[in-house]
Amino acid sequence: ISIDLDQTRYDVRAVYESDGLFEKTSLRVAQNDYRHTEFEGADAGTRYDTDGTDARLELKHRPIGNLEGAIGIQFNRIDLKAEGDEAFVPGSETSQLSLFAFEEYSPTENWVLQGSARIERQTIKTPVAKTFEDTAAGASIGAIRNLPRNLKLSANLALTERHPNATELYADGPHVAVQRFERGSVVLGNGVLDKEVSTNLDVTLRGATNRLEWTLTGYINAVDDYVLLSPTGEEVDELPIFDYGQADVELYGAEAELLVDLFEKDNEHLHARLFTDFVHGEEKSSGAYLPRLPPLRLGLGLHYRGQRLDGSITAVYNRKQDK
Repeated sequence: ISIDLDQTRYDVRAVYESDGLFEKTSLRVAQNDYRHTEFEGADAGTRYDTDGTDARLELKHRPIGNLEGAIGIQFNRIDLKAEGDEAFVPGSETSQLSLFAFEEYSPTENWVLQGSARIERQTIKTPVAKTFEDTAAGASIGAIRNLPRNLKLSANLALTERHPNATELYADGPHVAVQRFERGSVVLGNGVLDKEVSTNLDVTLRGATNRLEWTLTGYINAVDDYVLLSPTGEEVDELPIFDYGQADVELYGAEAELLVDLFEKDNEHLHARLFTDFVHGEEKSSGAYLPRLPPLRLGLGLHYRGQRLDGSITAVYNRKQDK
């Protein structure tokens, strides 16, 4: 099996600064045309053709006392065409239009308060079902506290909603790249999936000395109607069948990172990075482990930066996922 693949991508970025209310206006637009054909020998098989556009306009307002922030709008469109016996998703056109705002307030030199909000409208058009339209929203609040001994403590609480995507709704076929047969909720006769509604809390502690920087983060997420891709135990054409469904779940985990300066002189710098992270998730009602979660991983990297050379090397160890 081979793939004939072609991709063309255009990126445009612009920044405008002024003396008005909005001191900085940023625009980013990306257009991506991607297509590939899967060949079995000389015979052309499944073909995927994806055209995507992503645009974001952000306006940063001038500080109002100790208040700084920005508002913006974002648009995303993905037009997918899939043809062939192994096209596991039907053609679809997905568009999203979002409005967002972020504000940061510093009441004292040791405190920073943050808040953000976002609302998004999503539309999915496909020939196999009626048009999907829905609105999702999210908001968060956070705080950063500067502590003695160069420590910094931060916490964030967020309530977010996520729409199901076209694959989760309409998949029906062999997903050969990952060796499984996938079935979406609409195909299974379960109708359109509900929005995921997630309540997320994370706490981070940071520290730094002359040669060390470290970060430790812990988080917990309670998600209603979490979208699962679960194995059924059945097979078709020697591929295991996976179905999309939903459950109320809890996830918790931690991340840690340590940066160590090993060498610094003139225009040369060498540092080591050690990092680790893990996540645990289970269904609230049954306590069953969630499928397809990454296992604990450990990593070590070296990064060198000189006047004429910049390079890095990283090794990552992943434990076996036995849950």
